[in-house]
Amino acid sequence: MSDSSPRPFDAQYPKYRGDPNNVSKQRYFMMNMGKRVLEGWADKLYFVFAGIASIWLAVVALIDSWYHSWWGILIAFGFWFFSAYLTLPRFHRIMTDLYVPDYFIGRTRTGDGLLGDPVNIGLRGTAEEIHTAMKKAGWVKADPVTLASSWRIIVNTLRKRPYPTAPVSPLYLFHRSENFAYQQEVDGSPSKRHHVRFWKAPEGWKLPGGEPVDWLAAATFDRAVGLSLFTFQITHKIDAETDKERDYVVETVLYCNQKARSDLIEDFSSGYHSRNGGGDTILTDGDLPILDLTSVCNRQDERHNAQRYERMHRRRPWELVEQAPLSVWLASAFTSLVILLQAFLSVTHLGVLVNPKDSFEVDVQRFWQMYIAPVVIVVVLVITIIQIFLVVWTIRGSQLARKILLALLSFSFISNALSLVFGTEQDISTTYTIYVLMASQVYALLEFTSDGAVNYTFNMTRQKSRR
Repeated sequence: MSDSSPRPFDAQYPKYRGDPNNVSKQRYFMMNMGKRVLEGWADKLYFVFAGIASIWLAVVALIDSWYHSWWGILIAFGFWFFSAYLTLPRFHRIMTDLYVPDYFIGRTRTGDGLLGDPVNIGLRGTAEEIHTAMKKAGWVKADPVTLASSWRIIVNTLRKRPYPTAPVSPLYLFHRSENFAYQQEVDGSPSKRHHVRFWKAPEGWKLPGGEPVDWLAAATFDRAVGLSLFTFQITHKIDAETDKERDYVVETVLYCNQKARSDLIEDFSSGYHSRNGGGDTILTDGDLPILDLTSVCNRQDERHNAQRYERMHRRRPWELVEQAPLSVWLASAFTSLVILLQAFLSVTHLGVLVNPKDSFEVDVQRFWQMYIAPVVIVVVLVITIIQIFLVVWTIRGSQLARKILLALLSFSFISNALSLVFGTEQDISTTYTIYVLMASQVYALLEFTSDGAVNYTFNMTRQKSRR
């Protein structure tokens, strides 16, 4: 049996003391939320505009649903999608940026700015020592959220196959998502798993009270799949007794790593009950175990792995395209769709600009078709190609290209909104404008102003400027 595999046949291997089948009702409620720092005034402006645009689009979709009959159900589904995945998450982010204090309180944040899972483990050691200790304890490293891993989730779910290294949804601490995560499947079920996320603490940072740690972790047990209470998105639901998952992680690491040590800060925080970003109840006693892993890894091997990591990150930025977060890929895909649709419509509308009624207008139309229309088509194609190149540069990590695309998307959305409000489109045109064109624009705006896209392009641009 490999070091990275669970040990179900080891009678002394620590047991999870929670109930994996617990589906009890949750009773407690708390509405504190998180905060986010954006880079520059332009990102703040686009961030708010994307939220307003998503709210406006959701309202328009709801109003539009009243004018349809048999396929009103599809319109209602579209309204739910806009509300759950576009409007409510951004609304939460805007509100949490206004009033939630920005300091460590022992809680993570969701991508929507809501308070997430509790931080319930501290660690001392390097990343390599954590990887070694977790693999020896039977945990497997979760894949990052990328286009490939997201596709694999869909395929494995449809084929009802297990995915032991399935990605975990990102949570945020120190204004960034986790460095990595580890997990264990339960009976091969995609809806149940043990998992723990790890964040590197800033240099010189200490816990409240002065205790130094190198890493912080949040361990919770996924018990089922359901809808988020706050955004109505499909998500994993966690078991309320997070202390049992915390203790399970610590005990498995200590059991399989003889050189690992553990201390306990009792009553690190007050015992409390609350809810995480998905609306799941959290119950904790407030204790914080500190795992010392500084002796579990051979130092020579650790230096070798550190050198290999450094060599990998000396590659040029455009060689690191595969590291682009899923938000960048999704935003780029929807932006490309908008660009191609608008180019197609621009070309097809050229033929109706002149409607001849007399000989003079016939001559005008002939002149238009022979001289003006080809030039306009070439201009449209050139603009389309430039925009596609901006998309490619954004995927490669260009901060400037991302902001230019945000400006173009914002202008295009405002133009379509004005046309929708004051225009005289037919029913099919209105449906296309709302549910295809403007929905794609709003989704691209939201993804391009997300944490993943902002941090990725900012860091990649800064990395390239230092070379």
